[in-house]
Amino acid sequence: MVLPTGIKRLALAAAGAPLVATMTTVMLASPSSAASQPVKAAVVRQAPSGHVFRTLHTGLRVRRRPSTSAKVVDELGAVGSKVTVNCFTRGTTVFGNNVWYHIVKPHNGFVAGFYLGTGGDPAAGIRHC
Repeated sequence: MVLPTGIKRLALAAAGAPLVATMTTVMLASPSSAASQPVKAAVVRQAPSGHVFRTLHTGLRVRRRPSTSAKVVDELGAVGSKVTVNCFTRGTTVFGNNVWYHIVKPHNGFVAGFYLGTGGDPAAGIRHC
């Protein structure tokens, strides 16, 4: 059965009330009664070490710093080459875009955001360097 969004939210809120009451009881319980309760391990998900994007330009230059005047440390292959990004910063403006990404694979250095298929700069979920 499919419920409209408003009813789904109401059902979730109603279902959460017993959980809140239980959590309050556990939090206010004495240490001796809390110790007798079984403990469940929390699931912790680690953030990915990098985000993978594809290049929009053949021969994209990887630079030492986020600047078009910085030393070129390597050159990437054909359009669609994969790069792993770990952060972004601002640097020299390239066709109206001053966002640069620090890549860690396949090489280590900076590439202009204008040439990466990020969906918008700075890309969502990428931290500032």
